[in-house]
Amino acid sequence: MPEEKSVYILSTSVVSPQASFEEMMKEPANYNGDKLTCIEPDYTKYVDAKLIRRMSRIIKMGVAAASEALAQADVQMPDAIITGTAYGCLTDTDQFLTRMVEFKETLLSPTAFIQSTHNTVAAQIALMLKCHNYNNTYVHRGSSFEAALTDAVSLLEEGEAKNVLIGAADEITDKSHAILKRFGLYKTEGESLSLIDSNTKGTMAGDGSAFL
Repeated sequence: MPEEKSVYILSTSVVSPQASFEEMMKEPANYNGDKLTCIEPDYTKYVDAKLIRRMSRIIKMGVAAASEALAQADVQMPDAIITGTAYGCLTDTDQFLTRMVEFKETLLSPTAFIQSTHNTVAAQIALMLKCHNYNNTYVHRGSSFEAALTDAVSLLEEGEAKNVLIGAADEITDKSHAILKRFGLYKTEGESLSLIDSNTKGTMAGDGSAFL
């Protein structure tokens, strides 16, 4: 029988409505209403200021969380980068579709389209690291991260990789929030700390990025 390999989590990092994993366990922030707001870090610590201006919010959140996770684990170059997302880069998708209508499908800048694809976050991380190793993104709505995690564990157990950077990122925009709200997905007066014990329909909209 092949030797069984152990899989360990070396580090974790998150950009979310909570300041950090550590703060969330000690004293979690409480939110009311139908939407959570991310506590975003100083992105200049992770990305050159010139590049930040060209990045959408979800890309900045993903790059920051990934960079912090790599730094904590003292890993310079991962053997694989695997991400999961439910909706991908909604802001850039919205911009591209809006410009298509406004310019009647002529003279369109390709930037928003290029950055609207679901694998943009993983691709941007790879470009910054100059990483040419295995790179994959899963898009299976609520099970996207589980699929990415399964892929990562498989690579590690099969000896195809030693260190894998895995994460998930999603964003809520004003338009996507308004559309999903019509389906009764969100509570009008939710409270984040008691949300899990609620017996009524709906949740609170949230976004962010987590990497390990």
